[in-house]
Amino acid sequence: MIREYVRELDLNEDQRKLLEANLFLVKMLAVGAIFHIILWIYPDTSGIQSAYAQFITSVMNYLGYGFRAESVYVLPGYEITQDCLGWKSMMAFTALIVSSTPDIVGNMRYILAGTAVLAVANTVRVVTTIHLSEIGLISFEVIHGFLWKWSLTAIVLLCWILWFNFYRDQ
Repeated sequence: MIREYVRELDLNEDQRKLLEANLFLVKMLAVGAIFHIILWIYPDTSGIQSAYAQFITSVMNYLGYGFRAESVYVLPGYEITQDCLGWKSMMAFTALIVSSTPDIVGNMRYILAGTAVLAVANTVRVVTTIHLSEIGLISFEVIHGFLWKWSLTAIVLLCWILWFNFYRDQ
């Protein structure tokens, strides 16, 4: 609907690109508002966190550790917080796609595929953070606060760029 309206306008190429960029920004702001409402509401995710702690404990024990899960903790001393679930990365990826296309339903399979990739990457992030902390190679804060935070951001952008360049108009 919006694309057809934009095509009907008598705009030169630069004006059309500027209008599309502004539409993208308006959509990003709308999704950002939804994101901030979720942060303000701060829904209880302790059940999901507990299940994820159990899953991470199983993965770590498969790798040879003797961890146990208690509620949202992977013992000997790691807490699975709401942010450990990777939902913000998934939300950012979804926001980028929603803001980049008028056909959200037609791109749902790409949103689901991207969030699945991010879920796997997030699990790798959590497991490697714990593993590298346990072996003492790099401190927990360096791994968690810098390396993986930026790496997950890069994965979000790479997934979006891949979709944008190859799958957006299919």
